[in-house]
Amino acid sequence: MSQRGLWSKAFVVIAAIFFATHSHAQITIIPQEQLTEANNPTLATGAKMVFDCGEAISFGIIEESGGAWSGRIKWSEQTDKKLTISRITTSCNCLEAKWNKREAVAASRGEIEIVYHPKGHAGKVEQKIFIYTDLSNTHPTAIVRVVGMVTASADRSGDYPHTCGTLRLKCKEVMVDGESLVRIAVMNGGSTPLTITQDNNLSLGGVKAHTEPTTLQPLEEGDLVIETGVLNAQSHKVLYLKGVDTAPRNRKIEIKEAEN
Repeated sequence: MSQRGLWSKAFVVIAAIFFATHSHAQITIIPQEQLTEANNPTLATGAKMVFDCGEAISFGIIEESGGAWSGRIKWSEQTDKKLTISRITTSCNCLEAKWNKREAVAASRGEIEIVYHPKGHAGKVEQKIFIYTDLSNTHPTAIVRVVGMVTASADRSGDYPHTCGTLRLKCKEVMVDGESLVRIAVMNGGSTPLTITQDNNLSLGGVKAHTEPTTLQPLEEGDLVIETGVLNAQSHKVLYLKGVDTAPRNRKIEIKEAEN
């Protein structure tokens, strides 16, 4: 084997050793017992909290855009032992639990306020509230589930982060790779219909544009269809939209050639 071949082989071996060592240092293996305990922790012993809602409180069916839901659960202690709530945690930052810290000192009963924020959590919901008392700082005294269904918001504007006036777009940049027709998902975020085409005074390279449907009604979703022709190193193509009331710089769509 040549000297060059020996050096190449040595480099491969060294790289493999480094990768294995580095990868091992970055990976942390969590035992299954710890994962189980985090999701379903062992309850503290010595007392039992009972809730008027049972083991779960349901908020029924609410809308994602309807704002926060709030409710209250009452608890009592069944073994004649007074408890002090030390802290309450939840399984999601969308769920809050509040209690009167003065009244929850050496008490045999009490009340906990629950606030649930449904925004961004459409679908079936099942979250947990972990209530810790002076029985244990590591094991909750009780766990209450919060369940319900969140219906998706009718307002879809959050799915379109870019704007051209009242026209909302998934993106304001298209990558062309031998294609002459590309699409961008759009939505009319205003209160009046929109008919969108290319601005022939500003657009370059023969680029054309229209929407499907041709006229977008308020809050209607559709596609912005862009006909670019073939893009190459010699062509310079720019698209400005017409039909939206905003400055030219805000209605420009970037057209770029995809890297091979």
